Amino acid sequence: MKSGTLTVYAGPMMAGKTTSLIAELEMCLEDLRKALVVKPAIDNRYDAKDIVSHDGTSLRASTGQEVKLLSVDQTLEPDDLVGVELLLVDEAQFFVNLADEIEGYLALGIEVVAVGLDMDSEGRPFGCMPRLLAMANNVYKLTGICTVCGEESTRTFRKLSAPSEDQVLIGGAETYEPRCLEHWIQGQNEKIKFLS
Repeated sequence: MKSGTLTVYAGPMMAGKTTSLIAELEMCLEDLRKALVVKPAIDNRYDAKDIVSHDGTSLRASTGQEVKLLSVDQTLEPDDLVGVELLLVDEAQFFVNLADEIEGYLALGIEVVAVGLDMDSEGRPFGCMPRLLAMANNVYKLTGICTVCGEESTRTFRKLSAPSEDQVLIGGAETYEPRCLEHWIQGQNEKIKFLS
């Protein structure tokens, strides 16, 4: 049996990661292959059975595919994977045991596409993403557009209006914005003054 491949799309918020996941699913369905899409149950920004990108693209509207919700420490059951040729994971950074699970799926010949934030809003490696990036056959580092200067964004900045000490704070454009390194550092310095 041929091993599966792992493709990872990583980058800051609003960089097109979810749009890339939806495009991967569309290609799979055009080839009449069976896919399973998974997202963490803690991501409650949209309809539970849908994945929506920041540009408004809806997975269900595009493909009709439903999404399986899992808690961050939950694993897929063997019955979930019967006949599955492509597993797509949205917001991969939140899943605790995902890297170990993916090794098993790849050994079964399942292709896996995982999308997620490679760094949190403090610039730290996020969850299982460093290991997924190391394991991946294909890595796509996506960038967005800095909301301050319009240059390429590589970081996610948590707005001053959404202070929290928690690494995980679910939110969209009301909570986070993509920034270039210069304006991310500027924002971090402003945050230090704001919280002092």
